[in-house]
Amino acid sequence: MTALPALNRLLASADRIYSRWPDAVGNPPESDRERLVQEVRERVLTNSWDGAKMYLVTSAARALFDEERRARPDLQPLREFYFDEIRASTRSGFLNAIFAVYLSTFSPGAQHTRQLAEALSRSTEHLGPRSRQIIDAVPIILDPYRAHEGVASLMSTMADPWTELKQLGLRKPHDMGLMAEAHLAFVDHVRPGLKHRGEMERLIGWLKPERHEAKVSGASEAIEGLLDHWRLQAPPPDDLRYLTENLVSLYGDPRVTRSSAWMGVTAETMAVFMRWLTGENIRFFLDVVSAVESSHMWEPRRKFWLGLHRQGRIDAAWVAFSDKGWIEASKRTSGSRATGRPGYGSQSARGSRLDTSLLILQIGRKTVVEGSHNYMVHIFDQSNQKAPVLYQPAYDCEAIRLTPGAKAKSHLGYWEGWVMENI
Repeated sequence: MTALPALNRLLASADRIYSRWPDAVGNPPESDRERLVQEVRERVLTNSWDGAKMYLVTSAARALFDEERRARPDLQPLREFYFDEIRASTRSGFLNAIFAVYLSTFSPGAQHTRQLAEALSRSTEHLGPRSRQIIDAVPIILDPYRAHEGVASLMSTMADPWTELKQLGLRKPHDMGLMAEAHLAFVDHVRPGLKHRGEMERLIGWLKPERHEAKVSGASEAIEGLLDHWRLQAPPPDDLRYLTENLVSLYGDPRVTRSSAWMGVTAETMAVFMRWLTGENIRFFLDVVSAVESSHMWEPRRKFWLGLHRQGRIDAAWVAFSDKGWIEASKRTSGSRATGRPGYGSQSARGSRLDTSLLILQIGRKTVVEGSHNYMVHIFDQSNQKAPVLYQPAYDCEAIRLTPGAKAKSHLGYWEGWVMENI
């Protein structure tokens, strides 16, 4: 079938438009998509193209091949119209726009992907330089079954996939469609090497490029890949801290911000990461209060609480810093890229307790509150309805001290033995 002359006239300025605005295909909002599709459908039925613009044709293509419409029976004639136009067209602007639609709606083996790939394969000689550059870099890019594997294989050879893919013409490396599938394949490619720091850093850099938002789609699979090697043994301390800090920076603390990235992580992997967070909270508390309070008591406390953690006795931990502790904590996390809540809370009591910071632990059926500046250890039974709850944004250490039903002990004598007896 030859291209409709009327539509070809619309494409006369496409190359000029696309060279200046390469994303002229547009990504119309959902509220406009059905209208765009129906307008082009009506124009096809009536062969009426007066006043139509390239943006209408290409934006309607994006809507036509999205998940909601790509298989709708009533739109099959319109899809066939597009396929015929792709095969017959020699206008690179139109073909570049459709190539972008193919990339953004790619689904391995899906019928619409197969048909777009077949139609575009007949017109590759008429694609513009950027599209040709992508095809040259990934020769199987128009393979409707394996294109994503080709991109993933190429990514595996790159030190900085985000930057290098953009240089090849894939200007939206975190896009949906082909790049979403390529991301999953890339994670599978690099998974065996993720026990090494360099590969961790490469994947983290791909998930969160400089000056760009963290990738959300496929984040669960990336988290699984990063933690998979450590289900039975912990990584070296520096690597554990690197992974913990970066994953919390990218996707929030899963104890207080259950983002979609964490929702897709398996229970087994979450248990590993929660155990890491518990240990890191204890270490972080001890490091910060040791820096802001000069006391010979902190080394014995460090040995005791971290010893309980290594024994698997501590189920969860949370920290609430004083103003001075908060400042010190903020300095220590100044490189964090987190935009949500930090992985700790604040201690709000004033007066003589202005500088007190708290470490709140869940140990079996007990809630244990440790504190700085001569604050007693407090132990609450789980049945106590007024016991402090973990993961709150703020705590008042004086209110906790005055809560009825708690057992309390100063850090004098063999206080460690008293704690062990009461937990």
